[in-house]
Amino acid sequence: MESVRSYEMGYIALIAGLLDILEEANGVEVTEDMMYLNGRRRGEHIGKKLGADKDPHTAISEFITYVKPYFEIEVIKESNTRNGYVAQIHVNKCMIKEMCRNRGISIKNPLCRSTRGFIEGALAFMTGMQVAEYTSLVNWEKCQGSVEFKRKRDILGFLR
Repeated sequence: MESVRSYEMGYIALIAGLLDILEEANGVEVTEDMMYLNGRRRGEHIGKKLGADKDPHTAISEFITYVKPYFEIEVIKESNTRNGYVAQIHVNKCMIKEMCRNRGISIKNPLCRSTRGFIEGALAFMTGMQVAEYTSLVNWEKCQGSVEFKRKRDILGFLR
C-alpha cells in the first residue's frame, strides 16, 4: 500500500505543479477555462463509451455508476421541467477534493472546473441535450448542486 500512496502523492504533486505554472503563465481565469475544456473532453470520451441517445435519468444513473471509483455522486431529487429535466445532486466523495485536502490547496480552484466540464461533457454526449452543472455549496464533506438538461434549440428545423 505504501507504493500506491507514493504514486498518488507523486501525481498530486505533479498536477499541483502544472496548475501553478499554468496560473503563472495564463492567469487564473484562463487556467480555469483550460481545466473546464479538458474535463469536458474527458467527459465526452466517457459519454462515447457509455453510449448516446439516452434519456437524462438513464444517462445520469449510468454515469454515476461508471465514475464510482473517483466520485460518489448521489441524486437527491429529479424532475421534468418545461424545457427538459433537472437533477439535484450531492457529490459526497471527489478525487479532486481528496487531492486538494492532501496538498493543502483550497477546494475552490481550477480543478473544480475540470469536474464540472467532465459531468457536462459526459451527460451532453449521452443525451444529445444541452447540459449545465451548477454548484451551490462546496465544502470538504460534500458539494451540492444541480444538473440541468435542456433540449437543443432547433430554430431552423435542422435537428429533425
